[in-house]
Amino acid sequence: LFNRAGNFQGSYYSDYTFDYLLKKYPKNSKFWWESSVAYNKRGEHEIGMKRLKNASHLDPLSHLGYSGWIKLDKLKDYENALKDFHQLDKISKTTEYPWGDNIYYRMAICYQGLEKYDSAMLYYNKYFDSEKDKKNIIPITYTYLGKMKADLNLNKEALELYNKTISIDSNTAEAYFYKAETFNKLNMKDSAKFNYIKSLDLTNKSYKKADPYNEVFLEIYSSQIEDKLNELK
Repeated sequence: LFNRAGNFQGSYYSDYTFDYLLKKYPKNSKFWWESSVAYNKRGEHEIGMKRLKNASHLDPLSHLGYSGWIKLDKLKDYENALKDFHQLDKISKTTEYPWGDNIYYRMAICYQGLEKYDSAMLYYNKYFDSEKDKKNIIPITYTYLGKMKADLNLNKEALELYNKTISIDSNTAEAYFYKAETFNKLNMKDSAKFNYIKSLDLTNKSYKKADPYNEVFLEIYSSQIEDKLNELK
């Protein structure tokens, strides 16, 4: 029944079957977790998150990472995402990878989203330290860190970090956009224009972070870049 319900996730049959399984096996965390997925995908987060909370209560090590990921990526609920990540980090004996990404990377993004920059810096450093193979560090991380430095008016450091992303992956549209933003703030209009144009070209070719279900962290858009270029005319 569980496998069939999972295969028809989101259907009336699936919802009905999961409700039956949950009544019969209320202590099965996997049933609570799997039944939450369709609700959260449909945007019915009140029901989805209640079910996910039950799953996390029954088996925190298995489900807190997913819960934190939903709160961060889907709900932009940075504070409650951090609660899940901190709890998971506390009970785990290894570095966790909630939904594929290093937990300290996710925690740094949460703190940056809350504009708690000292804490964000702490967890960016923990992320860098925990990755023994530096090739595993996501290139756009340096752009996120650069944006934070720019917000603190540490513009030279910001530009160096954008360039670090570009040196690893020259097709990162966000690095050129935020580099342009920093040049624009410094009234270096020609440099800003060059980088806006580069970012727009890459964005139009889909070389940017995007998710079909929700806005990603510090997401950029073609219309946004075009507006910036028009302001420079």
